[in-house]
Amino acid sequence: MSLRFIYGRAGSGKTHFCLSEIERIVSGSDGRALLLVPEDFSFQAEKDLLDAVGDKGLLQARVLSFKRMAYSVFSEVGGLTRRHMNGAGKCMLVYRIMDKCKGELKVFKRAVKMRGFVDTMSDTITELKEYGISPEDLMGASLVIDDDGLKDKACDILRIYSAFESALHQNYIDSDDDLILLSQSLDRSRMFDGAEVFVDGFSLLTPQQRRVIEGVARKAKRVNVTLCMDAA
Repeated sequence: MSLRFIYGRAGSGKTHFCLSEIERIVSGSDGRALLLVPEDFSFQAEKDLLDAVGDKGLLQARVLSFKRMAYSVFSEVGGLTRRHMNGAGKCMLVYRIMDKCKGELKVFKRAVKMRGFVDTMSDTITELKEYGISPEDLMGASLVIDDDGLKDKACDILRIYSAFESALHQNYIDSDDDLILLSQSLDRSRMFDGAEVFVDGFSLLTPQQRRVIEGVARKAKRVNVTLCMDAA
């Protein structure tokens, strides 16, 4: 297991370097390489990889996004049968929870009926999960807040967040939980054993994504991460 950083300014050739390295790896008899890119860039990355390694090289090289990685790992170790709640269902559940507990809310009582507030609260829950903040973490933080207004707002979010998690996990899982489950499943997967992984195209990695990469690094031969920055 090792970690290598590939850094340079935008347009300096970091992606080209990764593709050249992948071509070198798959030209060997048993080398395997995986290119991890943002979901929006996966189609272009597949075209670039095909140009670099050719048809035969695709047997030993593969483009992944975090979503595709989760699907592949769950296919291998189990987990695909979980029922996911889509975005519309999530908003409906958030609205039902807020409507039910609006009498107990201090800051958001009037906002419950406002247009767009359900989306805002749904996005807030997504962001909390992306940064690995559980209802328990939020409760602990709310206990040490001195500002009364901020404390009341945190308690309102905590009430909605906790009720959402409790109601959701009775029958479904949230798509925002996939990376949490993925990081917990990597130790049972053989997908990355002995492979060289290239992480390219990300301007920011959330704590959830970083935990997944840490899990991959424990299994892979080497993880290469591109960084858009000056040499200094």
